[in-house]
Amino acid sequence: MRAYAILPPFEMHGREDERTSATIELIADLVFNSLRGGGDTFQYAVLWADPGQEPGGSFHEDVAEPHIYELRGDEALRDWLRKSVDPNNLGGGDVRSIGTCRSVTFGHDGQAFLCLRHEDAPPVSPDPRLAIVEERPDLLTDTDYFDGWLRG
Repeated sequence: MRAYAILPPFEMHGREDERTSATIELIADLVFNSLRGGGDTFQYAVLWADPGQEPGGSFHEDVAEPHIYELRGDEALRDWLRKSVDPNNLGGGDVRSIGTCRSVTFGHDGQAFLCLRHEDAPPVSPDPRLAIVEERPDLLTDTDYFDGWLRG
């Protein structure tokens, strides 16, 4: 597996302008195309929540329950990724492909950390003013338990 950081080259938190919107769309598109490579449509997300609470907030590991979101439709995945990249809104979260072990996790400031198979094409930003891509092998864990698991 190979890991990549897809990063905005400017501070997006607190900014809601055309550049921020374009960056969110670009990063979401890069991640979408990487996850869906080769026709893979088996992406899911899991959010944890304490009983009676909304998923996505803080939770207690000893009582939390998983809430599974199937993201097989293109628009469902794109919408989830946009919410996950946008530092000015809540929503979204980690996505994993059941079929290929591709995965993505997100930073709090518009970053996407993508894990791809060796044979997958690396993501390439068409506009480095909006997003840059760095290969980051240091993000991969040293375990075979989850091939491609990113350090949290």
